[in-house]
Amino acid sequence: MSIPLADLSSSPIEGYPKLACHMETYPEYAIYRRFGSLNSQNLLYFQAELTHLERKLRRLEAADHASAEGNRSKYSKDWYWLNNSIFEETSEQLETVHAIRSKLKDYNDAVIQQSIISRLGDPTRHGLRSLQNWLERPNMGNFALIGKDRDVWGASDEPISPNMDLLAIQSGGENDPFSLWFTRKFIRWIHHILWHRIKKPDDVESGIVSYEDTTLQKCTSHITTIIASLLPILAMLFYITS
Repeated sequence: MSIPLADLSSSPIEGYPKLACHMETYPEYAIYRRFGSLNSQNLLYFQAELTHLERKLRRLEAADHASAEGNRSKYSKDWYWLNNSIFEETSEQLETVHAIRSKLKDYNDAVIQQSIISRLGDPTRHGLRSLQNWLERPNMGNFALIGKDRDVWGASDEPISPNMDLLAIQSGGENDPFSLWFTRKFIRWIHHILWHRIKKPDDVESGIVSYEDTTLQKCTSHITTIIASLLPILAMLFYITS
């Protein structure tokens, strides 16, 4: 029985494929669980394992150093003898070193990953609400996820809680009140008044219209520069007229 090849030009099917496509198209909606508690617990388990291995290594080091058997007393002074203990019956210290080496790599990788994840910002209120609305609308996400993870993002009629344990791959880049007002309030207002007649939806099915973050950042930068340039002139004019 032959399986027909999928038509790559067709719309993605509902569920994870359609949600992933939406997140790719609109990176500000790429919002995922942080799993902060699980990541911390994972590090604690690694730490506990390494603590036990470290104590075992110190005990074996002391025992081999005090031994008069073969070359065991040389293990702490010459890697050659420790490495060649694999051919003898006294290789427990070397086996422990190898176990620590492997576990340390996993631990260090986990620490670095957790450090990177911890620097990722929380999703903006606008971004999370927009994703919730998309998931709930019949012509968009259509409540397609049916597993335990369907409630990860909450619901649009529920308050946003700081305990939602979410991260955003792209936070939006707004660092000051003016940028927040411009990108979240002014752009929405001017689009409703004028630009909706000019700018068409990126996705006809969902009706979503997006504006590039770089374009918005350039606009806010130009506006703030103009205002900063005008303020001294206005101050001088006010001083002269008064």
